[in-house]
Amino acid sequence: MNHGLKALLLAASTIITCIVVGLGFQMAEEAKRLGNYVIEDMYRYRTAIEEQDLMKYDGATVYGTDVVNLMKQELTDTENGFSVVVSDGKISYFYEVREDIRKAQEPDREQYIIPAAEFVGEVKRNENGVIVQVIFKKKDREDEQI
Repeated sequence: MNHGLKALLLAASTIITCIVVGLGFQMAEEAKRLGNYVIEDMYRYRTAIEEQDLMKYDGATVYGTDVVNLMKQELTDTENGFSVVVSDGKISYFYEVREDIRKAQEPDREQYIIPAAEFVGEVKRNENGVIVQVIFKKKDREDEQI
């Protein structure tokens, strides 16, 4: 084989190698971008699943016992930024720690939540999209007729 042909084969193989390596890097970049989209979607699904226990109250009509049960489930012994607000139309009561639940269960207290009373729930989020409050507004009997 003459030297010209060897040089031509060497140049062609170098060019082909560069093309294959370039395609490999391009495919790796595309795979990375695709992976980021998948991770974002998985994070959104995970968040939706974690929040479904609270989101079921958004716009729903529930009884006072359901409100108290939610407080028992979600309120902790220390303040964590989450609160439950119960409003009767005139006065709103804030419940932020587990100790506050007693106020809602004792009939002689002003904050007593009547077990058979109906409430409409509303979920509030902060600027980061995290649920920080669930508000329950007492449903009037007049509201039902409308």
